[in-house]
Amino acid sequence: MKIEILKKCFVGTGGNLRPGDKLEVSDVVAVRLISGGFAKEIKRGGRPKKVELDNRAFDADELEAPEAK
Repeated sequence: MKIEILKKCFVGTGGNLRPGDKLEVSDVVAVRLISGGFAKEIKRGGRPKKVELDNRAFDADELEAPEAK
């Protein structure tokens, strides 16, 4: 589970952690840190924003072809 540290603390698997650190730890450790007020869960965002594609179509009449000499 991904968490963000709110207070300075120590985790046996990660060492000393400072406020603002973001890391992924096991669910058991994350629940203990969250319940103790030392961390908060990082929520995953929803669906990614839809990318709008430009209309790149063009007419063949608009193309300029070099003239043969």
